[in-house]
Amino acid sequence: MIDAIAPAWARNLGRGLALLLIVGGLVSLPTTSARGQQPDDQANGEVDQDAPIDGEMTPEKQDQQDVLADSIYVDPVAASIMRGRYDQLHSTVLVPPNTDRTIAQMARGGTRLDAGLIDRFIKYAARQLTDHDNINAVMSGGQQSRIQSIEDAGKYLALPYAEVPANQRDRRFLQEFNSRLLALAPELLKNHLYARVQVMQALSRIGDPVALSLLIEQLRNPEQPLIVKQLAAEGVRRIAVEAGDSLSTADRENAANALVEFLRDNPEAYWLSHTRALQALGTLRRISGVENRDQAVFANELLAVLSSADQRPESRAWAAWALGMLEVPPNYPQLNFSLAAYQVGTLAVEIGQRIVDLSDPRELEAYNPERVKYLTALIVAPVFSSLDGAPELRGSGLRNTRGLGPHQQYVVRVHQLIRQLAVASVELTNARGAQITGARDRVIGRLNELRTFLNENRPEDGTFISGGREFALQDAS
Repeated sequence: MIDAIAPAWARNLGRGLALLLIVGGLVSLPTTSARGQQPDDQANGEVDQDAPIDGEMTPEKQDQQDVLADSIYVDPVAASIMRGRYDQLHSTVLVPPNTDRTIAQMARGGTRLDAGLIDRFIKYAARQLTDHDNINAVMSGGQQSRIQSIEDAGKYLALPYAEVPANQRDRRFLQEFNSRLLALAPELLKNHLYARVQVMQALSRIGDPVALSLLIEQLRNPEQPLIVKQLAAEGVRRIAVEAGDSLSTADRENAANALVEFLRDNPEAYWLSHTRALQALGTLRRISGVENRDQAVFANELLAVLSSADQRPESRAWAAWALGMLEVPPNYPQLNFSLAAYQVGTLAVEIGQRIVDLSDPRELEAYNPERVKYLTALIVAPVFSSLDGAPELRGSGLRNTRGLGPHQQYVVRVHQLIRQLAVASVELTNARGAQITGARDRVIGRLNELRTFLNENRPEDGTFISGGREFALQDAS
């Protein structure tokens, strides 16, 4: 496993990226992202190390422009909800001081279960989230105590999931809390944007299949903003992780269909919402539905994202990861795993080229090691894992998939070459001063090995399953 040589930021990629809500909608801040566009003069398959022509945009400037272009996304649905006027919910409900501490003790089984107090606690949070004065304070930067009331209310709804370790949660308490929260959630999900986001933050952490139908409903609801759908996808992923094999085939298929519909219906959505949907799809591990068992429809959707030059590298990288997590049933028709490995390899080349561009020793005054680390993390984590597998998902990774058949040698070779590129890229992130040039040269060498192999061994068939969708093969240049 390459995890042994990867830093923590690579192993944990995809968690904790910042999101900010503004009056105009949702702002996504991908401060460490880039599009891996390549110069036209690299058709010979070798890395071009010549300086930019006068007047041509440098890689650093191009990178900055790409980041800026993707830094702000205004969701019209979110903007409309922010302007709306909604009723305050449960305006007469009160709870004693420090009830949150009592609830936390109850969640651990440390005090008597009080269903009535749980109900009032959740409704009190709803009251605070929908209080017009609290909402206005947040929107206008007003009284701090009212802003704090909104923040506290969100914490209350997520308290047993966020503050109590899973192995310490009392089962009877969770059943009661989940039931009360799910009963109130539909009201909050029709209210102000703050209420919708806060309740979805809690729902995304439940990890219990009882919440699955509500999460799927939000993914399919055209009146919900993207941030709600993103959190719904996160919730689906958590349920798939925590329920494991106990999650039914029907539930997995229904959730996968909803996620695919979301990706199809929102092609221009900000990249993090796509990424969360892709991560959920991979964790569900369904390659097709029951009725279309032999058509690999979910795999084809992932390949469509992976092979799309219009998608951001983050989305494509997590599509590759999700593809590598899918389980192929016994006696399944032969799949074109060489095509999948080729598309993964092509993406690795694009990201690797951007790493080389951004570490040019002639531009060291503009060198940003955090940008190189971020791009390296894309190779180390989702891209490489798509071939190598994830330890928590048994049998995952394209090279470990049953039924590789005639594609095994090809997949294994791409796996080896991407691993070498990942190792060299990690070494570059650790290089300082005069070490950077030599480390960069090693990345160039590994990159050219991968590029050459792909260009000399392009799959003849552009379909993943015989008779299925045809995918364009991009040059690895």
